[in-house]
Amino acid sequence: MKFCPGGPVKRLSRLVCLVLWLGVTGTRAQVTLHTQDLPRFYQAFDSVLTTSDTLRQTAFIQQLYVDKASVGLKQFMALRGGNTAAWRAIMVTQQAILREKRPLILSVQQQEDLIRQKLKVFKSLYPSFREGDVYFCVGINNSGGTIDDRTVYIGTEVAAHNSPTWALPLVLHEYVHTQQWMHRNKSRILKSDSLVNQYLSTHKSVLGRCLEEGMADFVSELVYGKRLDQVNPDGYTAFGLNHEKAVWEAFKTDMFADFKHEMGWLYAKKEIDGQPMNDLGYFVGHQICKAYYDKARNKKQALNYMIGLDLTDENARRFLAESGYDGPKR
Repeated sequence: MKFCPGGPVKRLSRLVCLVLWLGVTGTRAQVTLHTQDLPRFYQAFDSVLTTSDTLRQTAFIQQLYVDKASVGLKQFMALRGGNTAAWRAIMVTQQAILREKRPLILSVQQQEDLIRQKLKVFKSLYPSFREGDVYFCVGINNSGGTIDDRTVYIGTEVAAHNSPTWALPLVLHEYVHTQQWMHRNKSRILKSDSLVNQYLSTHKSVLGRCLEEGMADFVSELVYGKRLDQVNPDGYTAFGLNHEKAVWEAFKTDMFADFKHEMGWLYAKKEIDGQPMNDLGYFVGHQICKAYYDKARNKKQALNYMIGLDLTDENARRFLAESGYDGPKR
């Protein structure tokens, strides 16, 4: 924070200085992007490949990657696992993949300005925006993106793909999650067993879970300014739009049931019209949120309500009814 220079100043001058400072900082997204772990990983990778000695390989990873890890990489390791033995195994057995992905992973550093620009757009659309951090890491192939409170962790070895802006939609999606009711209230809920039990007993439905994920997709699309089916023509959004009636008919039979992974709506495959597709629950949630937003007269108010909604089973039902969504428009 910068203060006005000089010795004793008049109250009015101080006030003007404070207003100017607030005017400047109030328009910035205040999200810090951390990419320093990526070149460190590849420094360790290059060193590991100079020897076949397991102990030396492990020492290189420890000294060049783990010992120098950012705060975020350490937190990501705690959340998703990661140690020198696991990284050594990946480096040794997946050399070709890691070489191929190297320019894609390191290209995050060229995407930083665009990501900051779009997060600034997010803040302008959503007044309750809260700041945080985004850490880009190389993990152990088990997480493309996750969050904890207001921090986003991107597992670049999973998420990176052949697009010059591959990181942007993922960062936006995960950052929307940091704004949602659950993650704003997570630490408070976890302090009490009764609150944890109450949460678990009222947040069980497939609909609520899919709305949480689909909402992150919808808001990220809104901020990005580009449709997700255009960003990923082979993904679940494009598939969902081409099979929307069948997807919706299948979803209606499950949406009020307790969520189970084997249903296939999230983090698994669901077969629609004889074709399997991952994560179609994201698509359904996106379409419901889009319908709600499109019919709202006050868009900023609608977005604020949507992101701040506690998606209990009852509230999820109500939100669906308010959206008016009932499959593709006839």
